[in-house]
Amino acid sequence: MATIHADDGRVLRAQACVVATNTPFLDRVAIHTKQAPYRSYVVGLAVPRDAIVPALWWDTREDYHYVRLQAGTGGDGRDVLIVGGEDHKTGEAHDTGQRFTRLEHWARRHFPMAGEVVYRWSGQVMEPFDGLGFIGRNPADTANILIATGDSGMGMTHGTIAGMLLTDMLQGRDNAWAGLYDPDRKPKRNLREYVKENLDVAREFARGHLSPAELSSEAAIAPGQGAVLREGVAKVAVYRAEDGTVTRVSAICPHLGCTVRWNDLERSWDCPCHGSRFTPEGGVIGGPAVRPLAPMGEERQADL
Repeated sequence: MATIHADDGRVLRAQACVVATNTPFLDRVAIHTKQAPYRSYVVGLAVPRDAIVPALWWDTREDYHYVRLQAGTGGDGRDVLIVGGEDHKTGEAHDTGQRFTRLEHWARRHFPMAGEVVYRWSGQVMEPFDGLGFIGRNPADTANILIATGDSGMGMTHGTIAGMLLTDMLQGRDNAWAGLYDPDRKPKRNLREYVKENLDVAREFARGHLSPAELSSEAAIAPGQGAVLREGVAKVAVYRAEDGTVTRVSAICPHLGCTVRWNDLERSWDCPCHGSRFTPEGGVIGGPAVRPLAPMGEERQADL
């Protein structure tokens, strides 16, 4: 019997539980050492109807770009050219707005018929150490806790695979893909990438606790923006709303204790270690953290 203790005190019981929440929130370390959070950016440009062959295109650069077409949604019967890429590790970029500009310039260079930008958005993807998702039994739990994560931007494909694979596992049937997507697989062939990402987490942890304040004082924070300041040895996430109201919460992520960073594009606090995200006031947007950033004076220990 799978047992989950909810934050409101309820105890949920089931024969099995599937955690398909982009990144698991039930374990502390097991899967989070095998995948890393990245922010990805997308622009949609209006193009003349049928001017581009409907296909999925991508280049092979390290900060790769991809292109696909959405028919008839660009207004006046036009198509939308969807161009994405310019990824970076969560919390490790200060030029987020410029990412859209670079995508637009790249699109116009390769598709000169592109018109105005009609859509733009960003999102977070979990990149596994070997490029394959983690679909199956969670190695940190009992056999009846299953997970689906590590989508690497391939959520529709992985969602379909997960539906088939996890159904077979729950029904006790063999599935030829089980070993391929096994969450318990070890980083043998991709050990270098595994070590690189985890060293980056260690550096972020140390830098977050040892680095100075980002600004000299609260007065230097512009309306609608946030910054991490110091109060003695404590790191404080300070947000100034458009009306001038200031919110101060702990900058320490309640998942494993890394220091959050301000995301000026999404107006959120993002954890560069494992991808937890919080509202300007500290509420949870996405895991693996399940608790908000603590109010100052009520700092709690991390979940570990």
